[in-house]
Amino acid sequence: FDRSGARLKPTAVAHQVYESFAPAMSAFERLSDTVMEVVRGQHSTFRMGVSPSVSQALAPRSLALFSKRLPGTQLRMDTLSMSQIRDYLWLTEGNCAITIFPIEQPGITSFRVSSVGMVCVVPKDHRLAAQATVSIHDIADEPLIFFHPNTPHGKLVRQIFQDAGLQPNISIETRFTETAPQLMREDFGIALQDALTSLSVRSPDLKVLPLSETPRQPVLFHCLTDNDSDPVILTALDCVREAIAQLGFPDEFEPV
Repeated sequence: FDRSGARLKPTAVAHQVYESFAPAMSAFERLSDTVMEVVRGQHSTFRMGVSPSVSQALAPRSLALFSKRLPGTQLRMDTLSMSQIRDYLWLTEGNCAITIFPIEQPGITSFRVSSVGMVCVVPKDHRLAAQATVSIHDIADEPLIFFHPNTPHGKLVRQIFQDAGLQPNISIETRFTETAPQLMREDFGIALQDALTSLSVRSPDLKVLPLSETPRQPVLFHCLTDNDSDPVILTALDCVREAIAQLGFPDEFEPV
């Protein structure tokens, strides 16, 4: 710290140390909360962690089905970044997690339940809105609402452009794909999303178009390996598979 009169001001090194230490403190606090809930007899809560795209339709539908199978169970849905999900499972804050990007960590078992393609969201009066599908070359010069390069979506979209030998025309960057429709209304451009996220696009002013010749992303169910045969976990997995079918995506169930 630097002393300024009677006050202490954190130095740049102090901020750096704090940024490294804060996640561990946060994880410890979550673990403490979980232990206290067990002590108080409140461990009947079923917690599902989800990546933002899964939170739009798949997770709510899955939890609705789960509540019918196991009525009376307290439910909680936690929307998390990919960097948070590993500790969410390892520290047993949550029972399971659903993402559209893999988690390759020891002690975590994953099941592929389906896959989703990429779509392009455009204003209804956009020149591309009359098409049934679009290609990456169709949108090469369009102003693009882009996603932070360190996020899974940002990496994926950048890779799609790179594979096509194109450079994206980035108008603005945002961290979460769910914010794209609001930015679109302010004329920042068009956006690429996964098909699960696009289920939240209900505005009559926007149109969702499949993006052709792009990779499909796996929809994955994760849990601790020690719990992968737990009846409650298996019930949740069945509900996710049923929700996937109801939403019109293919059943591609297999252990990963």
